[in-house]
Amino acid sequence: MKTILVATDFSVPAENAAHYAIQLAKQIKTNVTLYNAFKVPADAPMAAQVAWPLVNEEDMEQESDSNLTQLVEKLSNNACNLDTFCPEITFESEKGDVIQVIKEAVKRKKIDLVVMGMAGAGQLVQWALGSNSKKMIDEADFPVLYVPSVATFHGIKRIAFATNLSSDDLAPLQFLCALAKPIDAEILVYHITSAESKRFEEVKGIDQDFYDNVVSKLDYKKIKYENIWHSDIHEGLRWIRNNEAVDIIAMVHRQHSLVDRLVNGSYVHKLSRFTNMPLLIFQQKNR
Repeated sequence: MKTILVATDFSVPAENAAHYAIQLAKQIKTNVTLYNAFKVPADAPMAAQVAWPLVNEEDMEQESDSNLTQLVEKLSNNACNLDTFCPEITFESEKGDVIQVIKEAVKRKKIDLVVMGMAGAGQLVQWALGSNSKKMIDEADFPVLYVPSVATFHGIKRIAFATNLSSDDLAPLQFLCALAKPIDAEILVYHITSAESKRFEEVKGIDQDFYDNVVSKLDYKKIKYENIWHSDIHEGLRWIRNNEAVDIIAMVHRQHSLVDRLVNGSYVHKLSRFTNMPLLIFQQKNR
């Protein structure tokens, strides 16, 4: 991994995510680029019907660059000692829609990981960058680490990955192995299932397919597989959090998946159980 891209709107959750990203970059020895997408008010829908102040694109870009410069100074205050890798911190600002700007930057710069902030308990729907974090979950085709506003970095020692035994989990697990190997972190692969579901998986050969198509292709020793016996996925995740000292929970975003339930509708309040736990979201293959 060469560079972590941090999307920021200069909010408190976004700044906390940037601090988290810097500490992560120190541990995995990579650089950080801060990215801000700005919009000129006059370009917004209905702008012609509103008496906007005279603000042009150049002014907006200068303001964005000024805020980014101040953020870099804050992040640089966490001085690196002689025994610590010191990431290079760069920044860019660009006019446009947040999601599209980030997607194009990831492709152009060949970014491996994007970091974004999200609000904590009491503000579950109001993610940092407005509704863009939720939209990013739906549209991103790259890994995104969502950092709660209350999360602090204590090193990455254990990563929990929630699987449904899909062959699509190979690429995410290979990513996690590449992330974990340089820092000697442990990967805990959990399958939350019930006795009835497990019998169905065995009859259909789903567990064997997962072994053949995923497990057998992973070249990493510090990886453990375990079933969490629970019919409620949320309760299974709570068990993982309460019983294992994990630093990140990772999962794949699929249609009508756990991620959907965590960020949509009546399920959103259940995310409050994990407001101090960064979530690493991967996209389903061939979406």
